[in-house]
Amino acid sequence: MRRQLSSRMPAFLAVLLLIAPVLAPGVAHAQTTRNTGLQLTGDKPVQIEGDKLEVLEDKSVAIFTGNVSVVQGPTILRTGKLTIHYLKDGTGATMTSSSSQIERLEATGGVNIQSGTQVATGDTGVFNMQSQVLVLSGKRVTLSQDGNVATGCKLTVAMQTGRATLHGCGDAGSRPTILLQPRSARGN
Repeated sequence: MRRQLSSRMPAFLAVLLLIAPVLAPGVAHAQTTRNTGLQLTGDKPVQIEGDKLEVLEDKSVAIFTGNVSVVQGPTILRTGKLTIHYLKDGTGATMTSSSSQIERLEATGGVNIQSGTQVATGDTGVFNMQSQVLVLSGKRVTLSQDGNVATGCKLTVAMQTGRATLHGCGDAGSRPTILLQPRSARGN
């Protein structure tokens, strides 16, 4: 039984946010070179919509609230509030100028990220466009695909390297968990 789990676990986790298990004390670490699963990059267009937009030019911040969606290629992020931090370039360029760049996205009010059949949820999310690092956190961070589910309280994914870390909640007995469905139950 142990051999079957270890052969299926890396395939599921590689597809699910580039995670392949390598255990360390209290933390599940993962590393893979496959570029499948959730993909966010700083070099492709990002479309952002919401019920309301507030722009604070002096702080290089834009805040979308209400039914916010962020779309980049096949990846869709939905949240209640999204704060966009723009890089200050020192030239006096505004956020709407062609030289402006997004530094990071901060999502609050519930976060749902979907890419194909893969779904990640949490209470908050931060994506640093420069370092290509996504941090999803909350009382219960859930990653799922085809009935397979990984849960924890904080997920950090380095998109460029495929390295991911899933932490438990720090409570006694609250460690990262994975539920794997047999291939026959998924129709494979």
